[in-house]
Amino acid sequence: MKLALALLVGLFAGIPPAFASGEAIDDFFGRWVGQGIAETEVGQDTERQVRGLEVIVRDHPTGFQLCWSTTRIKIGRPDRQTFAMMIFAPTDTAGSWKAVFSADGSATEGSARAELRDGTLRVFNRATKENGDAELQIYERRLSRGGMDLHFTRFDNDELVRVVQGRLERVERATGEAAPWC
Repeated sequence: MKLALALLVGLFAGIPPAFASGEAIDDFFGRWVGQGIAETEVGQDTERQVRGLEVIVRDHPTGFQLCWSTTRIKIGRPDRQTFAMMIFAPTDTAGSWKAVFSADGSATEGSARAELRDGTLRVFNRATKENGDAELQIYERRLSRGGMDLHFTRFDNDELVRVVQGRLERVERATGEAAPWC
């Protein structure tokens, strides 16, 4: 229940006034670094955990490339870092892309898509696990206050299991610096 409330609050908290029309995907290009709080349902409890976040969005000959990294920070345990990368190609609909490649292979089934609407870049990634369970991840990235607000939700078999709220700031790369994972 707490997680569901967090989802609703996240959807409406901090939503700025309407964005100017004409916002484009290249407004999101760059490297973004910050942190967030993850809330995960564990039985009857909600576990909270700090997450280090990094997002890289850049031009690609096919459309655009989106990379993200999450570092799970838990006191008393080593940090655990995960990486993801997808390449998106435009569809016939303006502001809509389909994933044509992902580092983990999930895009080969056409299960991921992106859309830019109302100032928010949303990525929907649906996967079926080996045991037949369905997983849906929704990433919402909104440019505001000179940075990027992140709202992530994950559903397993249509049940909400995780919400992450985060704030990232654009950072400049040193000349020649590249993230080895993106």
